Amino acid sequence: MELLRLDQPLDGIGSDPVLIVAFDGWTDAGEGGTTAAQVLRDTYEPSRIGTFPSDELFDYRDRRPALSIDGGELGTPDWPEVRLELLTPPSGPPLLLLVGPEPDLKWRTIAADVVELAWRAGAERYVGLGSVPGPLPHTRPVQVISTSSDPDLAERIGRPHEQVIVPSSCQVALEASLRDAGVQTLGLWARIPHYVAGEYPEASRALLEQFSAYLGTPVDLSIFDDDIAANRARLDVAAQGSDDVREHVDQLERMYDAEAEAERHSPDPGAERSITEEQVPSADDLAAEIERFLQGRSE
Repeated sequence: MELLRLDQPLDGIGSDPVLIVAFDGWTDAGEGGTTAAQVLRDTYEPSRIGTFPSDELFDYRDRRPALSIDGGELGTPDWPEVRLELLTPPSGPPLLLLVGPEPDLKWRTIAADVVELAWRAGAERYVGLGSVPGPLPHTRPVQVISTSSDPDLAERIGRPHEQVIVPSSCQVALEASLRDAGVQTLGLWARIPHYVAGEYPEASRALLEQFSAYLGTPVDLSIFDDDIAANRARLDVAAQGSDDVREHVDQLERMYDAEAEAERHSPDPGAERSITEEQVPSADDLAAEIERFLQGRSE
């Protein structure tokens, strides 16, 4: 492997491990994927297997490391790091977890290393955890869409991603490379309201629910209950306090319900979607209105 530096041999990780990837950045709206990965790390104490050298992956001018200054004394920069860790749940397969900030550079070299890692570790399955914005109201359940090398698996877990051309992320590029190498891939993507800024715990819960069902990995989803209730109350207050926000959310609810009804009568994932881009309220306008309202309440 050209970049990945292993801290320990791979022959002790167990049989049939599954490679898991969750990067922050472009495909981590509301921190859905990275928070889900952190819950896995908190639940099953991770063992460090290796790292990628940060100087090879990051443009520090774009992702400047935080540094404390206390009484004129400089602290140590908090360098971004992509880590490979081993999690060993009591049931289900061992998990090889690749986490960290989305790299800026050398995506294809990283992908080649990850393909070799999968081969050397005997990992024949991959699961990606991520989240993307969509025209959905916060008053309805999070949707989980899927990408997969196996069409039957994509149908069974979540819903197949619609046909679309989007800017890639490093995580998506890794999934494509693993697919081309013959690994069975499953990308789980929670869709969150496009007007929400900050964490969206509903996304992480939905991802882990599907993840647990697929791999048989036990995860206590009740840990999200308080955060979800607080987040829902916050957004409800903002929606009810602004006529513009309330109108937008009502419109999204009607479109969400109409699409759900259409899917019940036409389950074909290739059928025409009931939501069009022209019908969707502006995410920027809606988010700005919510932010203005919440800031006004805090003053």
